[in-house]
Amino acid sequence: MAKRHLYEIDFMRALIMFAVVCVHVTTVYLTMAAYKTPLFLAFGAAITSLHFTRESFMLITGLVLFVTYYGGSLRVVTFWKKRFLLIGIPYLVWIMAYIIFKGLYYPLHHYWDFPDMSRNFIGSVLTGNQYYLYFLFVTMQFYILFPLILQGLQKFRRYHLHIFIGSFVLQLLLMAVCKFVIPGIPANSLPPVLAEIVKYREQFILTYQFWYIGGGIIACHYEQIRHFIEQHITTVVTILCASVAVLWAHFFLDIFVFGESESTAQMVVQPIMIPYSLVISIALLCMGVAWAKRRMKQAWQPVTRFMQTASNASFGILLIQPMLIVYVEQVLNFLKISGPSKWLYYGLWPVCILFVYLASMVLSHWLSRIPYVSYAVGRRSEMRKSVKPSAASM
Repeated sequence: MAKRHLYEIDFMRALIMFAVVCVHVTTVYLTMAAYKTPLFLAFGAAITSLHFTRESFMLITGLVLFVTYYGGSLRVVTFWKKRFLLIGIPYLVWIMAYIIFKGLYYPLHHYWDFPDMSRNFIGSVLTGNQYYLYFLFVTMQFYILFPLILQGLQKFRRYHLHIFIGSFVLQLLLMAVCKFVIPGIPANSLPPVLAEIVKYREQFILTYQFWYIGGGIIACHYEQIRHFIEQHITTVVTILCASVAVLWAHFFLDIFVFGESESTAQMVVQPIMIPYSLVISIALLCMGVAWAKRRMKQAWQPVTRFMQTASNASFGILLIQPMLIVYVEQVLNFLKISGPSKWLYYGLWPVCILFVYLASMVLSHWLSRIPYVSYAVGRRSEMRKSVKPSAASM
């Protein structure tokens, strides 16, 4: 497989991260709406339909790695050194940054006590439980297993379709267990190791195995799959619209018929999110391919520059946006208490989304340009060396 830059993946990263910000800002509005009111249900349905983000990100993570290494040689130690340098440093830096931030923002919660701080830091390193660092925690688990998965897909190339279907079915079963079985099992009835896995199941790679394996298999046959998708865009759009309608119907059915809580009805780890997230990911890939074909046209240059910047900054946006959302929530709480027009209050919803997304992007881009500090947002850089002028230029 020829190694090349997949510009359609840049497009996907930018849009998926925008969806992430939409979910988190909309969640703030959801918590402020009265239960089962039309606004509450509208926000809940919107959040549910945007809950494909972690799966899509994991899919393209697997896809890009397999496009890079499939069919070639992999030096395991070099791979681990490169990958863990770019994800391990941000992981540790942002754990401490979040702990410090909580100490500043919530001074009455004793986050500054050294025993509590050290305990929080160690616990967070071992579990990835600070804000959205679970994604980095799971990604590092994938990096550890990647050489083995790569070897397996190379060895069993003839059985990729079987592996894909088997992994998909396993994912459905795992999600069914997460939603319907685990909540009814007392934690103290499980062996200690299994109890910990169950407790931190959303930080455990097995919970997401299909997205990495599926991304790898798509990468192994990428050109054929991309060509097939391009030939069936109308079908993809039709399935996408039907999938959104089915998901919304499922959400309302869970609340009004089965009496589930809003959090349970919209949870990420449930069976329906597997086919839905796969359909969304394919649709985003279609959009990305269409954009990649137009990206060099003069009329598309502003969009191209924005998408490239947003894609490069996406990792930093994920890490920065939790802090901005805390302040957005504070402002919204103040506005709600002070009693402005309801239309003004809810009209700020898209403004808040754009503010968090764009401000996080600018900060991420700025940090990525500072030597060494750039590692905090997953971008490699070195201090520029001064170059002495040559004799010819004097």
